[in-house]
Amino acid sequence: MAAGRTDLTENNGYIPEEKGSVAIQATLVNSVVESFARRENMASRTKGVPRFVSDAPSIVAEGVDIPNSDTTLDEVVLTAKKYAQIFNISEEDINDSLVDTLNTYKREWASQWARKYDNACLAVNAAADGDDGQPFTSLYRAVYTNPVGTSQIIQTGGAVSFQDISNALGFAESSKYFDAANTVIIAHPKMLAEIRNMETTGGNLVLPDPLGARPGSLFGYPLVVSYGAALSAAATAAPTGNPLLIVGNRNMMINGVRGGVESAISRDADFSKDGVLLKTRVRRGFAIAEASAFAIVEKTA
Repeated sequence: MAAGRTDLTENNGYIPEEKGSVAIQATLVNSVVESFARRENMASRTKGVPRFVSDAPSIVAEGVDIPNSDTTLDEVVLTAKKYAQIFNISEEDINDSLVDTLNTYKREWASQWARKYDNACLAVNAAADGDDGQPFTSLYRAVYTNPVGTSQIIQTGGAVSFQDISNALGFAESSKYFDAANTVIIAHPKMLAEIRNMETTGGNLVLPDPLGARPGSLFGYPLVVSYGAALSAAATAAPTGNPLLIVGNRNMMINGVRGGVESAISRDADFSKDGVLLKTRVRRGFAIAEASAFAIVEKTA
């Protein structure tokens, strides 16, 4: 086999989606983790990502012993999980419809997976058990169980205030993992109305352009929307728990890529019917490198 070519027979007939396909675009639109988190390619089911923590170097005079660094080198372990599904599609729908049926199925599947994946990575409040409902330790869970995590979660009894978000940013900006160039604000759609109505202490709107379809930044940091950023006990594409606004260093969210969005088509398995089977899958691992890099505003009422 020529270098750089993929033998699809080794992949059980799965064909990777091209970069610009509707399925790939759907994952990027519907998943903040896919779009913004640090990506790590995985060549096996598990991968250890080194995490280096050290003090700053000192000036050393000539002829003086160079001091030892107080260095910690550990790792964050990513474990890939496979998300997969089979669709039974009528052959008539494929042949008769003006709609691109197969791409429609793949796009909608990818959209639902992306939202569920975001929820699993960001807002499942239960401990991870590796199963479908709690595949990873979510960002919310990691912050909540951090030694100083309870103060990093700002719960609001009513409307989200200017002070709530400012305080959350203060926590993130005080972290030694703060990186202005990589700080991002992630908000559930239910938080957008709260942000639009938010006023400064002087009574002015924080967002001066209320006619904008979607705010692009807040306090100078990118503001992105995630349907998964609402609390749930188990991962779902449509969480109904408290909506969240998360601020922090996006590089501290690690998105392990074991396999891209792939699909396979078969007529043999449903030969007794005029049907086509569409099989889809994607393999991902996720971990928070450092919980102290984040802070959360949780709207409780």
